Amino acid sequence: FPAVMGWVKGERLWIRRGRESFGVVFAVRRKLGNAVKRNRLKRRLRVICRHMTPIDGGLVIFPQASAIKARFRDLEEELGRLILQL
Repeated sequence: FPAVMGWVKGERLWIRRGRESFGVVFAVRRKLGNAVKRNRLKRRLRVICRHMTPIDGGLVIFPQASAIKARFRDLEEELGRLILQL
């Protein structure tokens, strides 16, 4: 997938480099569901990021609607692939 305007796009997640020198920002829209669903997704993504090899600079993760129902393993694999494409 080619990066468009800095975003690397996957099926469930879009990512780009952040402006921050380190850390991860989750941009989870209200459109994805109620607060319980959005917070569950953010918790799952935080655990995935915690166990990944740190990258230089910050990272912005923009989940798509399909990420809400995705299996943990699928999110983990997709995020790993997208980070390699950065």
